[in-house]
Amino acid sequence: MEKRRVLYLISRENILEPGVLKSQALDLAGKIVKSGADTKITVLNLPSINRFFKYFRNYSAVKKYAWNMGVKLVIIPIFPIGRSFMPVWAIPFFVLQTVPLVTFFILRHHINIIHARSYLSALTALTVKRFIGRIRVAFDTRSLYLQEAKTYGSWVESNSNYKFWQGLEKKMFENSDEVVVQASKTVDYVKKTSPKASVSLIPSPVDADKFKMSVRDRLNGRRKLGIADDFVFVYSGRLGGYHDPEFLAKFYSAVRRYVKRPHFLVATYSDPAPFMRSLKNLDIGDREVTVLNNPPLEKILPLADAGFHIYDDIPIAPYASSVKMPEYASSGLPVIVTPNMVSVADLVRDNRFGVVVDPYDPKDIRSKMQKLVKERETFKKNALKLAREYFSVGVCAAKYIKIYDELIKTG
Repeated sequence: MEKRRVLYLISRENILEPGVLKSQALDLAGKIVKSGADTKITVLNLPSINRFFKYFRNYSAVKKYAWNMGVKLVIIPIFPIGRSFMPVWAIPFFVLQTVPLVTFFILRHHINIIHARSYLSALTALTVKRFIGRIRVAFDTRSLYLQEAKTYGSWVESNSNYKFWQGLEKKMFENSDEVVVQASKTVDYVKKTSPKASVSLIPSPVDADKFKMSVRDRLNGRRKLGIADDFVFVYSGRLGGYHDPEFLAKFYSAVRRYVKRPHFLVATYSDPAPFMRSLKNLDIGDREVTVLNNPPLEKILPLADAGFHIYDDIPIAPYASSVKMPEYASSGLPVIVTPNMVSVADLVRDNRFGVVVDPYDPKDIRSKMQKLVKERETFKKNALKLAREYFSVGVCAAKYIKIYDELIKTG
């Protein structure tokens, strides 16, 4: 079989920024390279130039990380034409920057597969494919562009940009050789939009071994933070956007009363001030909350007793499946999710590694929290099992390799 020569394309996102992108993209690419002897991956990151220079201090460390993973990483900043949700007028300016660069790397490295991360990367990849027909495109959606736009209030369905992207999305699903999604409801969305599309479900991967922690280290870590005797809820990620600080504070306030000595551990790179104000308004003191600024999650998450993965009622909620879930599972944490997160809630119910809590139903909150406390050890075992067998980067890498081979075979 022809060798796998993959261009992993990331557009507008910045791999140098704090967050999950570096580990998500490079850990996965590195595992694919190590798992498949006939695989070469070039990661091409085309971040907005302003974001690139903002985090340029991380350049050497990220390049070294990629090299250690056996992955060639190339970062070329581009001009940020248009906003995050790209209006129609900005698309030509975007593709004029990205298509020549991608074409060069395809010819230079004899690429036969473009693994396009998210919509803008897929737009570039499919444009290139029109001119270089032998290229196969795996469109890795990550999220749903139109649902995100509605969630952030950028577009409504009557908006001309929304309608244009709605038609474009359908064509992108149809013209991609494979569409990869992270959530079960997203499979339904893609199939409804484009019945002929070939769709694979692969969750956000995680290096589960990173989150292993001995009993002794866990106890020492909890003592160091002053939470040794507490029942610790943890939340990791952004405060803002999808993750309304006030909703998060109210949810914690609702569940905390059903455990002894509750404590809220928050790991974030966002400004925690609005969140702390919300907690204060709910009469929750600073001593009950620990906020850590962008800590190494593998050293923090295993210290907790349960993890929050919750959304208020927003359009993206049914399709959401972030990296929080695999990180919590790898840490042996039972998860607490909201029922509007349909894909995640189904996964939790089917695999019994947490509880689905309706934040607006006091009786449901009480019964589910009692269940969590009572069955926490069972949930922990199930979470670790799911991390190994479903979320682990090795399992996910094998699924991507299978897709690559199918694309080469059909090409």
